[in-house]
Amino acid sequence: MDFNIVKIGGFIVLFLLYIMIRKLFSKFADFTEKIGQSIEEAEEISHLKEKINNLEIQINNKK
Repeated sequence: MDFNIVKIGGFIVLFLLYIMIRKLFSKFADFTEKIGQSIEEAEEISHLKEKINNLEIQINNKK
């Protein structure tokens, strides 16, 4: 009887450990995704600012 309880307890512990590690990796993935998005957004903003400057120059040259 004790042997079966040990097996069941071990299975429960392993299952809980699996859930905890899965949540940890999920949080880490979300964190790295947010960092990547902020870098991409910064690059896109600088690219759009360059386009705006070029368009302003073109408008000023036409006047």
